[in-house]
Amino acid sequence: MLSSKIRLKVQSVKAVRDVENREGYQIDFVEIRQRPPMVMMTPPELPEEISQMVVQISKGVQRVLPGGDAKEYELRKLTMILTAEELEAFKLKPYPNQMYELTITDGALYFKEI
Repeated sequence: MLSSKIRLKVQSVKAVRDVENREGYQIDFVEIRQRPPMVMMTPPELPEEISQMVVQISKGVQRVLPGGDAKEYELRKLTMILTAEELEAFKLKPYPNQMYELTITDGALYFKEI
């Protein structure tokens, strides 16, 4: 049995009406992923002291840039349009920045509040 788990955050919730004029909610989710470690390399022909200095300067510059020290990043993942009954069936009470763990197993979606 293949299963996949994804960390999601509610990016936005909007009230909408479907084609049958029923009230519903549009929920936009983003996936929270760990940022891979950054590897710094310098040309092998540079002396060791200069290489270390270049790496330290590069890391310092990256820390001061916006988002440079972030350990995670967000990736747009899923948009759902659900009625109130469907929200209740999924046991969702979404509000912006609410975290969920989405488990996908055998074609079924399971949401667990984090």
